[in-house]
Amino acid sequence: MNIKDNAQAHIKRRSLWHWPGFETIEEKASIGELSDKIGKNKVAKLDLADYTPAMRALHQILTGTLIYSTQRKKDLPPPTFTDRDLKEGLRRSWTAELIGHLLVKYESEWYADEALSKWNEIDELFEEEKRQQKALIEAGLDELGITEPYLRDFALDVVDEAHEHVKSNWQLEKAQRIKPSLWWKQVAQAQAQNPTANTDANIPKLSNLSADGKAWFIHPVAMMDYFKVETTKLWHEPLDNPQRTYFSSNGRNFYWNGAFGYVRNQGAKAHTGLDLFADINTPCYACLDGEIVQYKEEGGYGNVLVIKVKGDDLRASRNDYTLEFTDKDKKEIVQADNFNINADHFFLRYCHLSDKHADLKVGDKVKSGDLIGYTGDTGNAKGLCNPHLHFEIAMKKNGNRTHTGNLQKDRLAYKINPAFFVNLQTKDEAKQTKVKERREKR
Repeated sequence: MNIKDNAQAHIKRRSLWHWPGFETIEEKASIGELSDKIGKNKVAKLDLADYTPAMRALHQILTGTLIYSTQRKKDLPPPTFTDRDLKEGLRRSWTAELIGHLLVKYESEWYADEALSKWNEIDELFEEEKRQQKALIEAGLDELGITEPYLRDFALDVVDEAHEHVKSNWQLEKAQRIKPSLWWKQVAQAQAQNPTANTDANIPKLSNLSADGKAWFIHPVAMMDYFKVETTKLWHEPLDNPQRTYFSSNGRNFYWNGAFGYVRNQGAKAHTGLDLFADINTPCYACLDGEIVQYKEEGGYGNVLVIKVKGDDLRASRNDYTLEFTDKDKKEIVQADNFNINADHFFLRYCHLSDKHADLKVGDKVKSGDLIGYTGDTGNAKGLCNPHLHFEIAMKKNGNRTHTGNLQKDRLAYKINPAFFVNLQTKDEAKQTKVKERREKR
């Protein structure tokens, strides 16, 4: 495209402020004012009129998108601009998208004077925060009927000690991290003194950094999503055309067959992976780049191959799956309570594999899409009418179990629902029925 002015009159050049779906906000509150208001909003509901422009915009998004979920949970207050509701909103793609489309103009954290005046405003907030915490503690002591002066003094002294520690760390934070990071003013001054010469009329002129440290800040992920930038996904499906099993092991058709969670025996029994229909000797593939860390027989799981993969690769492969089964007697879940999605590594477990091996051994590196083996009916899947790959994503290569006394919950430990990564296809009822009937005749 020729970007010279008036070169193509039918094409209008528009700034990003004109993009539909984006909202521009000028945040005029200082760091101290913003910190003060956010702090007050934690201990008591701040009047909406006292919100800063950015707080008001976030409040509007959160109340508009989370109201129905909080209504379903009667113990929760209506959503507003709080840490809890902000975290809840960021977990939901439609809310996170709206937040990402806020274009906010404010003073950069990398801009400040030599004395760190704007950051010093926060110093004054520590005493007010301490006073608020003491008031809450005293109210709690009153409610518990604790009147002894030595007990009350002890509780309040702990607050004093904690705040002294926090204030000391804050001074170190300013001196050792914030002050060395203040590059904005230096760069802006250098740009003003040495403007960049631009002799090519087809190239737009670069804008200098503002002298006052203020700029528009845009979330790059929101821009990528808006423009539908195609990104290369590393994820490869464990099987061609992955689909959950149409039949259970005893030949019955339940639409929740093969799902992850409390989906068996009217919700009383857990299923620890995703059962993907696969006739015997169906090729299996590495879902991500990784290393073979186990390739052996493992009891009821039969022949098991385990690939250790990078945490970042798995997180980048998450799809937009939503839970299909949420009834009490068939409750699919997202993950175990102790599964940590931010771990450095994860383990992909391929179970019930055939004795027909790929030419691999423990320690071998594999790439996404590499052939790693073939499905079978080993372990407790032997002879079943619904041959399948039992696929797990876990935090350990094996032994993913706890011992709390809750047997079914213990079995799900350290695992996440693979359906959030495997892109499930529609069940091929005819094909699965044909395989079932053939195996029942043996």
